[in-house]
Amino acid sequence: MGTTNIKMSVHDLQTTLQTLQSSIEEFSSYTDTFRTGTRDQLKNFNSDFIEKVDAILDNMNDDINKDLLKDMYAIHAAGKEMLEEMKKADEEASEMIRSGQS
Repeated sequence: MGTTNIKMSVHDLQTTLQTLQSSIEEFSSYTDTFRTGTRDQLKNFNSDFIEKVDAILDNMNDDINKDLLKDMYAIHAAGKEMLEEMKKADEEASEMIRSGQS
């Protein structure tokens, strides 16, 4: 059996990591924006129900979002590490080629 080579573009990986970072930031701010906006709309209501909705809005940020963001940050960190290793290998290969030609 032959070996399988994986071809990956450093530029494409950088672009993907930038997109992921933007997505993380957007997702993080979306939940805060949603919670704040919902609270603002409910400010003028006088009801015990509003207190319960407020508590639910508080819990929204503490449950799924933290786990999902943690996973997204881990994926981003792994991708960034891969990118740095690819750049390092590329620089080492370039140096070997340069030193072999002189």
